[in-house]
This record gives sequence, C-alpha cells and structure tokens, in this order.
Amino acid sequence: MKIEKSGISANVLFPAIDELLAEGRQAAFTVTGMSMWPFLCHGRDQVIIEACQPDMLRRGDIILLQTHLGNYLLHRITRKKGDGVVTTGDGNCFRDGEFPFSRIRARVVSLVRNGKVIECRGWKWKVMSQIWMALFPVRKWMFVVWFRIRKYVRH
Repeated sequence: MKIEKSGISANVLFPAIDELLAEGRQAAFTVTGMSMWPFLCHGRDQVIIEACQPDMLRRGDIILLQTHLGNYLLHRITRKKGDGVVTTGDGNCFRDGEFPFSRIRARVVSLVRNGKVIECRGWKWKVMSQIWMALFPVRKWMFVVWFRIRKYVRH
C-alpha cells in the first residue's frame, strides 16, 4: 500500500499550533526547509514544541518564532541579548539578527526521526549542539568540503 503525504499551508498550520500552545499543550509538525541541516532535515524530522517563558530559554535551544513579516522560523538561539535573542539556522552561514522575546512562539523539546524520539535536553544533543555552534566561524568551509566530498562519493 502506497502512503501519500500531503502538506498544509503555514497560514493554516501555525495558527492551529498557536491555539494548542495557548491551551498549554504540545504541538508537533514536520520540518520543511534545510536551514537547520544537519540537525533537522526537510521532510524527515518532526519536532515537538511547547510554549515557554523567556527565562527558561537557553543558548542552544531551538525555537519557533514569528518574524515581523509574519514568517515562521525554526532556528537555534545563539545568544540571549537584553529583552531578546539572536538566532541562527544550523545550515546557515549568517545570523538572523535579533528578535524580541515577544516573537518567540515555542521551544523544541524533542524531535522524532525514523520513529525514534530524541530529547533536546539530553546530554548528547546538548554537546553536539554546542560543538556545532562553536564551529560557526568555519561552517562555510565545512559545507564546501562536505559538498565536494559528497559529489565525488555519489559518482
């Protein structure tokens, strides 16, 4: 039996997620886009999120935020700054900029990959996240090497 996947628009998904979070419930959705690769991959990983207070947020947490243009981003906090945060996608070589706490909708608490739940508060996840954030200055060159190696391995 062939299983068909279908998607729903962000204009429908995220208001529904906001309602769940306002009720104190968790929400889950499948990641789209590659800005969080290699930690989260488009179509493969599902994240489980919950609302949180700004004082609960830590450097390295992955958050769901809504930009001033209304777009939603699922990126990592790379720095807390005053009344907001600076975020960066794991697959990006640039910072997103600053966002006030009021733009943050939720924090990722776990993810599901190939049927296995991975807790984002686990020590392995935290160590890997910290290493990856420390590699930000050389990330661009790591990607260049990775994609060149991948090109030759595939042939």
